[in-house]
This record gives sequence, structure tokens and C-alpha cells, in this order.
Amino acid sequence: MTVPSYKRPQILALAPDPASAKAGEGLARRAKWLHYATDGRALWGECQGSGSTPYRTQVDLAGPAFRCSCPSRKFPCKHGLGLMLLHADVPAASAETPDWVGEWLAKRESRAATAPAAPATPAEAAPAPAAKATADPEAAAKRAEKRLARVSAGVEALGLWLADAVRTGLDGAPQQPPGHWREADASLLPARGRHGGQR
Repeated sequence: MTVPSYKRPQILALAPDPASAKAGEGLARRAKWLHYATDGRALWGECQGSGSTPYRTQVDLAGPAFRCSCPSRKFPCKHGLGLMLLHADVPAASAETPDWVGEWLAKRESRAATAPAAPATPAEAAPAPAAKATADPEAAAKRAEKRLARVSAGVEALGLWLADAVRTGLDGAPQQPPGHWREADASLLPARGRHGGQR
């Protein structure tokens, strides 16, 4: 598997908003991390937050895809961005993949292997106009990379949202105000891919 290397502009472009990008840059310092390492495919580290337990942050560099134990509902969170930025500036040392990272990667691979192939849309099935042949392939690859990151983040958001719903109990769901569901819907927009999955 070929894992791309990421430069700072590419990493910052993954931020969900300018505030997250700025916060991520603030965490791109060695002193903020208890340790960080890579196995070539994944990047992981533990960042000391405000609590007693450090946040475990992991990045699948083949995606990229992110997972973090922090309570943020932003994807990627500032820890994921900070870890990637730090790795871009000061490459992490190679290490054996810890269990908590390996299990996450295995689940991602399992889901990818069992996911049905999406049927081609008319736009995808139709031959591309001749003018498209002259498009910048590097720019197209970057757009596809960003789109994949948004979709991956949305899928992660869905998993966390469902886990929260189960943990707090489903009995109170009918009493939730409309804003609760609108907030959940907005957080999952990236999972719908291009143009936010307009309905």
C-alpha cells in the first residue's frame, strides 16, 4: 500500500474550520505529546489534555482518517491535525503498532472489505468530455483526497453519535428538541460526499 506524505498546506486544508486549524498548529509541538510514532501506515500519539488521562490520537495515513479519544465532535479534531503537522515537521520514529491502533486499522479494513461497491452514476458512467483530459491530475487527486477525508470523518462522527445515543439511552429520544436532530444532521453532512449530499 502506497501511503502519501503530507505537507503542512495539505494537512491544514483538512481542518473543519479555521479555529481547528489554528488549534492544531498550537499542538504541533513535541512538548505537547507524551510520545508519538508511526509504522509507515498509521501515525499515533498521546497528548496530555486538561484531564488526568492523555488523549489517544491515531491517523490512518492511507486515508487519511482520524480517531481520537477527546470529546470533540469536529473531524479531524485539533489533536489529529496537530499530530500530522508535528509529523510533517519532525517525522515520528518508527515503532511497532500498539494494540489500540492495530485494532482500529483492522476494523477499518474489515469495513472496507465488506462494503458493497457503489453503482456508477450516469455522470460517472458517461465518457468524460475531451476538455477533462487536460485537467491538472495533481489538483484532481488533492480534491479527491479531501473529499475522502470528509467522508471518513463523517462516518466516524456517525459512529460516535450513535454510541452517545446508546450510552445516554434511547427512551428520551422522542423528547429531544428539534435542534438536537438538526445538530446531528449537520455534523454528518461530510459523510454524504460531494456538495454535502444535498436533498
